[in-house]
Amino acid sequence: SPSGSKLAHGFRLPTRHGLEEGETACSAERRLASVRWHRHSYGAERMSSILGWISGFFTYDADPLSVDSDDDFDSFEFRKHGSHLEQLRLRIERAEAAGVEDESLDTLRCKLEELEEEVQKELSVTVAHAMSGTVVCTTRLRPTDRVACLRDAVLQELGETGVALRFILECQILDHYMTLSEAGIQDGEVVSLIQTPLRCCTASFDGTFASMAPTERNGPVLVANLSPDCRTLLTVSSHGLAKIWDVESGGQLCELSGQVVNGEFSGRSNLIVGTTEDGSARVWCADTGACLQILFGHADDVKRAVFSPDGQLIVTSSCDSTACLWNASTGQRTRALVGHSDAVKFAAFSNSGELVVTASADATARIWNVTTGDCLQVLKGHDKGINFVAFSPDGRRILSASLDGTVRLWRVEDGECSLVLPVDNNVVNSATFSPNGREVLIASASQSVRLFSVESGKCTMTFAGHEDWARAAAFSPDGDLVASASYDGTVRVWTVATGDCVRVLSGHSDWVRAVAFSSDGSLVTSASYDGTARLWCALTGECLQTLMSHDKATRAASETSD
Repeated sequence: SPSGSKLAHGFRLPTRHGLEEGETACSAERRLASVRWHRHSYGAERMSSILGWISGFFTYDADPLSVDSDDDFDSFEFRKHGSHLEQLRLRIERAEAAGVEDESLDTLRCKLEELEEEVQKELSVTVAHAMSGTVVCTTRLRPTDRVACLRDAVLQELGETGVALRFILECQILDHYMTLSEAGIQDGEVVSLIQTPLRCCTASFDGTFASMAPTERNGPVLVANLSPDCRTLLTVSSHGLAKIWDVESGGQLCELSGQVVNGEFSGRSNLIVGTTEDGSARVWCADTGACLQILFGHADDVKRAVFSPDGQLIVTSSCDSTACLWNASTGQRTRALVGHSDAVKFAAFSNSGELVVTASADATARIWNVTTGDCLQVLKGHDKGINFVAFSPDGRRILSASLDGTVRLWRVEDGECSLVLPVDNNVVNSATFSPNGREVLIASASQSVRLFSVESGKCTMTFAGHEDWARAAAFSPDGDLVASASYDGTVRVWTVATGDCVRVLSGHSDWVRAVAFSSDGSLVTSASYDGTARLWCALTGECLQTLMSHDKATRAASETSD
């Protein structure tokens, strides 16, 4: 009743949070949890249900478990810190001191333990303005939540929609599709916010005034991978839309089924393997876009999936702290590579296909035997998680890039670190071996791309000329050229011998995220936040094709028609 009602365990809910007419105790608990938590996106529905259950134990009378009349139930929302957990503990202690000993109190202790476990699984993240340092909000999110969840929490706190938000952590601009773990955000971290208005006002001598908001643009293109035969191109947008294009005509050939996160071609160009928004790994037909295999076996989201050099095997890396080997034809798991203590973020085959190296958020990399699944070496030395690893072409060295702002080189034979390469502003954007394996190319938080000797660790060449940070860099197949992509919206092509910039590929209207050469070295591909991928002639710098990704409106329409 509106004046308060008894629940099954005998504690009375307060009037203003009590049962509504015709409402059951169970539905009341669900409603209470919803009312108290809907304003704060913690990514923890389980926490809401536990907290809603606990709230049913409190009353406004003199019971040892009661809440004082001037307390607000909203104070149990853990918005700023976990001090209210201590309040719950104190009330349990007070009940124990008063001699309360029954099943209800035992159950409350169990529920409190569950809540403490859930809270420990979350991160407290503070967002502050980059210029003023003013704190915007503090929220709790899971390590597996995307940066987009942090953006939504800030927009909700600001009460605004017409702004673009960019987050910066340790000089690194965070992509919204990344998870907090991938971005290197830890518990108690302070993330800087850059806020850009998306609405402009104009006033004219003709006596008119206008306020305009731009229409939604296409989603950023995150992946632009050419097939080994150079006939087709795979693009993946931030909206999960993956398309295959004809390189010669620029026409769309097909679309991959599902919401795709990343993907790459097999050596024969007939298959594509990648991951999807639902956390699974899949194999698609490159001709039709149909899903041929779903690789079942991981207990958590799959981050990456790649083919072996001969295309017979697939290796997947997962948040369940394991990597797995699969038969590419049947989709059957052949080996589980178990040993890491945190999410496996990347995995790569050696050129011979006999070894696999994995990179983990536990700050280690591991080398595995493909045939037996045995761990041969554990590479220790990084202070933070490793997000990229690769074998040298001859298979004797391994390169690792970490969130600790370093690139390390390791010997495969004994797992020892041979070199630690310096990185500008402690941010590694990309790192790769040269085709001959003698040098390492690093793009970092600066306007330059640098080349290092794998023997001495010295910088042998600096490619300087970008007007903003370099985001990615790649070698041509013969190793004579380097292409770099930048936040200044351009791609530049450099000669390795002299370090001269021979071509500036202009045309993108926003940050360029990725760049690569075709297998024959004749083409350069680029993927940009302006919603397009472009194909360029490596010799002349001419833009051959501009491939447009679908925007959200188009995608919604296609899903409705399906």
